[in-house]
Amino acid sequence: MATEVVIPMLGVTVEKGKIVEWLKNEGDPVERGESIFVVEADKVTTEVESPATGILARILVAPEEEVPVLTVVGLITEPGEELPADYAAKPVSAPGLKASTSVPAEAAAANLASSTPVASSGPVAIVPAARKLAREKGIDISTIAPSGPNGEILLRDVEAAVAVSSPKSSTLARRYADIEGVSLEGLEGTGVRGRIMRSDVQQAAVVAKRPGLGMVIPMKSMRQTIARRISESAFTAPHIYFFTDVYLDPLLNFRHDILTEFEKEFGLRVSINDLLIKAAALNILDFPVLNATLKEQEIHIAAEINISLAVALDDGLIVPAIASADRAGLVDIVRQRIDLVKRARTGKLTMAEIERGTFTITSLAQYDITHFTAILNPPQCGILSVGKTQEELYLSEEGTVKTRKKAAFGLSVDHRIIDGALAAEFLEAFKQKLERPFFTFMKF
Repeated sequence: MATEVVIPMLGVTVEKGKIVEWLKNEGDPVERGESIFVVEADKVTTEVESPATGILARILVAPEEEVPVLTVVGLITEPGEELPADYAAKPVSAPGLKASTSVPAEAAAANLASSTPVASSGPVAIVPAARKLAREKGIDISTIAPSGPNGEILLRDVEAAVAVSSPKSSTLARRYADIEGVSLEGLEGTGVRGRIMRSDVQQAAVVAKRPGLGMVIPMKSMRQTIARRISESAFTAPHIYFFTDVYLDPLLNFRHDILTEFEKEFGLRVSINDLLIKAAALNILDFPVLNATLKEQEIHIAAEINISLAVALDDGLIVPAIASADRAGLVDIVRQRIDLVKRARTGKLTMAEIERGTFTITSLAQYDITHFTAILNPPQCGILSVGKTQEELYLSEEGTVKTRKKAAFGLSVDHRIIDGALAAEFLEAFKQKLERPFFTFMKF
């Protein structure tokens, strides 16, 4: 009996997933536990493993198609096993996905016995992924010879038809492309059935001469999620902002003093961010309401202090959280941070690692940005922003001119939960912890 391959549950708040890439083709052998496709949901991209050993007999959902979680996207059979003759007549057994065909078993059996194109006078048996590709490429499915075991058109059949189809461009468009040096490969046409017109080539020529201008960039799932969450945060939670200068020489000296021994002892390189994470977690112990969320008419203070650290990616931002940062030692924090950042940049994070955060730190210290206001990471009620470190002159108590390093730290809070005086006290206490690091970290 065929084994169904489904979009897995990716988190309690995730309803849909989009297949980014199939790692196997129809007809390929697969092993149980072997990655067979990549799925993207919200800010997470993860590989999905095969639930069984056998042959990937059918791909039902094409890349870039978004479907509800638990949707059946493929079928695995044992070697030599054939899918039931009436499979095409069965609805896909997952919520939110409708069967794309309704072909009687007799029609499927008749198609199996013939290698000629399916007649256009009746319904055509075709898997959803193949139908989607045919529609996108303007291919008439009645002209395609099916190769499926039950006479249905498979994805590979449509791909073959696309490969042999003639270039869809007008003579004038090809002539203009030669003049402008524009390649027609990959160019989307606006004419009937996707035909490339002269105007399409002209637009491509303008874009080529002015890189980045005139482009239309589809929002990927991650960018859509970022846009939705930022809008939710900005329009739902009334923000209030606070700033202070923190003098960093004591913290920088503390890191310098422990760096060599720390690296020698544990094989890890402690960063300023690791110290900030620990200090923020310890500060929240003194101000637990900064670890809260608002649920209807109640303020819920989380039992765990999990500090989220914003990680910039090529196409967005992701915020994995250091678990139990108040109880974790510096060694554990460094290990967690290295692991989370690495997996964030390779799309290997789990939804739980993103959703567990209770307070966020975001830093632009590596840029020439002195200070900035940060948008809350919902449903959290506080986020700390860190600007670049600057050097300034000051007059010492001895009357001599010296230099010191400082950085602007900002605190954004949800004003529905946090009042101004409490936010100011939190930021002031955090400043003191950073400016007295030996006292702050001496137990760790």
